[in-house]
Amino acid sequence: MGKRKQAFCHTRAFWMFVLPALLLFSVFFILPLILSIGFSFTDYDGWKTMNFTGLQNYTKLLSSGEFYKTLGRTFGYALFSLPFKVIVPLLIAVLATTKYCKGITVVRTISYLPVLISALVVGITINWMFGQEYGLINFIIQSLGGEPLQWALNPMLATFVVSFASNWASTGFYMIMFIGGINNISRELYEASSVDGAKGYQTFFKITLPMLSPTIFIVLLLSTVNLLKEYALVQGITSGGPGTSTTYIVQYMFNQGFTQYRYGYASAIGVVVSIVFIIIAAIQFKATKGGEIE
Repeated sequence: MGKRKQAFCHTRAFWMFVLPALLLFSVFFILPLILSIGFSFTDYDGWKTMNFTGLQNYTKLLSSGEFYKTLGRTFGYALFSLPFKVIVPLLIAVLATTKYCKGITVVRTISYLPVLISALVVGITINWMFGQEYGLINFIIQSLGGEPLQWALNPMLATFVVSFASNWASTGFYMIMFIGGINNISRELYEASSVDGAKGYQTFFKITLPMLSPTIFIVLLLSTVNLLKEYALVQGITSGGPGTSTTYIVQYMFNQGFTQYRYGYASAIGVVVSIVFIIIAAIQFKATKGGEIE
């Protein structure tokens, strides 16, 4: 009886701790997901109209050239930004954990500060830096004798600005993850490599990178998902312009739902995009073997 009572107490304590998170997860994720799937089979306009239309929204979506262009634009932006999402935080983490670096605490603090800033403030800061007439970057370019760049009017430059803002705002977060991974690597491995006469770059490629495989996998996965669903920064910096050059899949879905009041169609976009995200995550998991250390 004592053991059964103790097991019951442990089980009750477990569910008491889990229940609040489970409740929030259900209300803010499971329920909206179910409603979104349901709405995707209707012509719901967000107000009165909600008739069952079957697969009409999906048929229209999968035959829409605009959808494929937006999805391709989103993938292009993600592929352009992804290497910087991994390489820059990794290099800063290596710098911030080496014994030769002075002021490590300052380096870590400065690198992490942008993570604490809201997307709105990041957008304002980036717009100030890359403003066409009074921007800091154009001021520096003109001081060096160059011509000011039209950051907001050139599609390639606008994409670069959004990518720069996204990387600047997230570098500190991924840096912390890499620092944790580096600190978990046994010091004996580095001592052995030092005894064998290995140079710094050899130690980095032969020990640090392989041992960081699980961390790199997590960073790749999180970065990919976050890039594919980029929204707040884009709205705060370019609002999808110039034209539709920085209108990515989440902006497209938002416009269909909240601007054109096609909630059913927007829900279908959300379902299809979620499936695409799951496929990409599965491919990454398969390609990297889940970040296993060989």
